[in-house]
Amino acid sequence: MFNKRSFLAIVVSIIIVGSTTFGTLMYLDRRDYRIFLGNQYQKYLYEIVTNVESLQVSLSKVPVTMSEKQGIILFSEIWRQASAAQDKLNSLPISHEALSQTSKFLSQLGDFSYALLKRSNSGEKLSDVELKTLQKLTDYAGYLNAQLHELEQEVSQGKIDWTEIKVKGRTLFANNLQNPVDVKFENIGKELQQYPTLIYDGPFSENVLNIKPKVLNESKISLDEAKKIAKNILGEDRVESIDVYSNKQGGKIPVYPLSVKIKGRKNGNLDIDISQNGGKVVYMLDDRDVKSSKLNMKQAIDKATKYLDSIGYKGMIPSFTLKYDNTALINFVYVQDKVVIYPDQIKVKIALDNGDIVGIEAQHFLVAHTERKLQKPRITAQEAKDNVSQNLNIKNIRLSIIPMESLREVMCYEFYGEYNGEKFIVYINAMDGTEERILKILETPNGELTM
Repeated sequence: MFNKRSFLAIVVSIIIVGSTTFGTLMYLDRRDYRIFLGNQYQKYLYEIVTNVESLQVSLSKVPVTMSEKQGIILFSEIWRQASAAQDKLNSLPISHEALSQTSKFLSQLGDFSYALLKRSNSGEKLSDVELKTLQKLTDYAGYLNAQLHELEQEVSQGKIDWTEIKVKGRTLFANNLQNPVDVKFENIGKELQQYPTLIYDGPFSENVLNIKPKVLNESKISLDEAKKIAKNILGEDRVESIDVYSNKQGGKIPVYPLSVKIKGRKNGNLDIDISQNGGKVVYMLDDRDVKSSKLNMKQAIDKATKYLDSIGYKGMIPSFTLKYDNTALINFVYVQDKVVIYPDQIKVKIALDNGDIVGIEAQHFLVAHTERKLQKPRITAQEAKDNVSQNLNIKNIRLSIIPMESLREVMCYEFYGEYNGEKFIVYINAMDGTEERILKILETPNGELTM
């Protein structure tokens, strides 16, 4: 009896010790993960603060520079910093709705600066109205900078815990509560709503978004259907679970906002918005870390093209590429009957470590895309070529549709060529021979940039 009792006591002791050890290890592992996650979000916030500080300083310098070269440098820096801040902003555990106005502000600020960059490069001076607009933008950037510093201080003082927000996000949503960072950015958004409307033109202008989305003409789908579509797009074998991350349905294009947990992944969310009309991918962001670069740009383009085709976006070709932080950002445009349709564009982000699609932005495409009744050009390519400077060594000619600031679309002959070692694209109206636009292609460390 004694031996039996002793044996049982030993077994119970082993179980207790084992359970305690296992529980301790699980606690330590979870604690380490929370620390890692918190550090990552803190790093993103620090980088956003740095970006906004830099663009605010650059904005403040513009009115006091008389140098064309310096103006180009400043607008380039504002454009780059605004894009970087927007990219990192989307990596924080904040709802898209809370971020929408701040994200839009950064996007339009970057695009406006890009338009002024083109103006400066052509030697044009800024008007008094544009200088006043820049002053207002400087003020709003200063406000955003101050609010971000305040948020950074609250995090460092322990008033805000990124990991609590991340872990309890769905609980807060279920109880109709908001996390404090969401509230912070919603208040920022209310203030930023007052910033001046930024008008800029170009093939990638937000003016395209002012029209009624064509996708709204398609049939509505249910939430369950949207989840099935998301599973099919991402691969059923990869998906562990799908939840709704917000009770909002989107802006111009109503969506089902879905948060996907990937099998075998300890950290890193994947959010995907499926349009309620037509069941199309409007937006997708996978915030996993990409730590290496093994694929070249050609391989990335091939993977992105096949992927778009597989999810229903057919007939797309790449128009420009950028490479940064071990990812490739590829802008695609639609081709109909061998005519390049610039309003119908989709941006795809590729992880260069393994070729995963880690980002999609298809709002422009879903707003503008339709099968157009294309007009036949009234002038020939040769007649259009006669209106192009003889200095341009033409390498390629093709037909294209470009959007104008008036929202109308114009069919043009697109002449790609070189002059004095530099690359240019000239657009000649295919109906009357008018020179509609000239773009200059700049080689940058991250890829080609059109100006």
